[in-house]
Amino acid sequence: MLLMMLMILLGCLVSFSTAQVNDFGHVLGAGPSGGSPWSTGDNDYYYDSLNPAHSLPVITTRSQHLLANQGEDVLLPCTVKNLGEYSLVWRRGGQILWLLQEKPEGALEQAVTRDDRFSLNGTNLTLQDAGAGDGGIYTCELSTQPLITVNHTLSMRVPPTVYPGKNRTMVTVKMGSSVNLACHAQGSPEPTVTWSVKGRNLTRRTSGNELLVTKAQPEDNGVYTCTATNGAATNASTTITLQVMYPPKVQVENEEVFTGVTYPATLACFVEAEPRARVSWYRTGDIPVDPMRLAKSVTANGMYTLHFNVVTLEDFGVYTCNATNYMGNASAVLSLTGRPRPVRYFSPPHGDDNTTYTLIWDVESYAPVLAYSINYGNASDPVDQWVNFTVPGTSSSSTLHSSSHTFENLQPAAAYHVQVTATNEFGESDVNETFRFSTLTPGLPRKGVQLPPPRPSPPPSLLPPAVVSETDEEVEVAPPEATPTLCIDPTPGEGPAPQQELSSSSPVVISDGGAAAESSASAQDSSGAPPTLTPFERRTQMGAFLTAIILSCFF
Repeated sequence: MLLMMLMILLGCLVSFSTAQVNDFGHVLGAGPSGGSPWSTGDNDYYYDSLNPAHSLPVITTRSQHLLANQGEDVLLPCTVKNLGEYSLVWRRGGQILWLLQEKPEGALEQAVTRDDRFSLNGTNLTLQDAGAGDGGIYTCELSTQPLITVNHTLSMRVPPTVYPGKNRTMVTVKMGSSVNLACHAQGSPEPTVTWSVKGRNLTRRTSGNELLVTKAQPEDNGVYTCTATNGAATNASTTITLQVMYPPKVQVENEEVFTGVTYPATLACFVEAEPRARVSWYRTGDIPVDPMRLAKSVTANGMYTLHFNVVTLEDFGVYTCNATNYMGNASAVLSLTGRPRPVRYFSPPHGDDNTTYTLIWDVESYAPVLAYSINYGNASDPVDQWVNFTVPGTSSSSTLHSSSHTFENLQPAAAYHVQVTATNEFGESDVNETFRFSTLTPGLPRKGVQLPPPRPSPPPSLLPPAVVSETDEEVEVAPPEATPTLCIDPTPGEGPAPQQELSSSSPVVISDGGAAAESSASAQDSSGAPPTLTPFERRTQMGAFLTAIILSCFF
């Protein structure tokens, strides 16, 4: 009986408990199917009222890659809508930098890092005075489930640095060999390397931080600059000097140096070599020059000189400028001479007469001119043979000698070529360019002889001496600015002849009575009478004859 009563009581208790539970679930809105009270299906109005989907915070900023220079201020953006009571955290990697949380009483901002360069600007993070070590990934994170984040990559632009490969600022290579010039650059972002060479354009092919020089030549010598750039405010550069070793090259300034006894003189040669050559001077026969008497010097542009303060007879001859380095040897030959320089002409190319023409010239000679050799021919008639003859030389107290000669019995309206050389005790001058002149066409009016514009007056030391007449009386020489006038005597029976003017400051040697004698002889020839020599002409012929004998002794 007692057992029966216990079973009835237990059933009542079970029924009451089930009813109570069903009533509580009805109050929470749970459906007849049961489940979690925080997840009641589509009719969970209580959950929606606490966290509606449209009120969740949203980050509207997209991830960015930011590039900044050192010392600049950087703004890391993170724009948030509907933050509500959720927290916002800024961190770099695993390090929390800043915390922001909205509270009913106001926003709560809290700096977690000790770096006071970081600060919040709304929901954006500001970094002041950014440095090289501030690069990395910065994360803006919301405390939602799941977490809402945006990541920014900050790269710091570090100015480039550059240094030569193997720290070699000087590279030496033999001519014909190849060499690779290299430099290494660092910076952020990675720098771009360019090459240049001082003083000229770069023609060699470059490959990034390397410059390949193949079959190096002397013209490849120079200072090469390697420049690194990456957009920073400053660039970086370094230099590498390339030296191509090659045997000497020797060139002379003048193959022949003209001078005279007791005058100074200088021989000069230019030497190019790498490494620098040893230069020596020799006389003919490999005889070294006297180092005690002659001064030797070298200039910055590689000009080596041998200077004679006072030239003696023994100094005339051939010299050798010899240059040697371990790559090879080279030399050049020069001569020191006392013979005259080539003759210079000052006559007009067109004559003023049908059958005569006066040629005027001068020559530089440190010794007296013994004779002039004249060679001329008719260029209009190829069959006509050239004529060669000698006229007496001139003496001058300076190194400049002037003279003239009148050609007679020329063909009218014809062109002639003439060459004049001067001879002194040391030899004969070289033949200058052939001078061309022409005679007047018959029927055309005669004109005065017009010489080229006057040359600059030579210094007093180079002015010619006064001309001495037959009676050994000195004739006064006009100053350089005066214009000497040559008057032609009228031919008998033809009336007064027009005057010919020589407009030139160049000195002209006019023998006393010579023009009248030649005019008289020309008149006798034209009249058909046998020519009669004047005393002056006989003396002139005798002087020419004696001069020819003297020259034969010398040559």
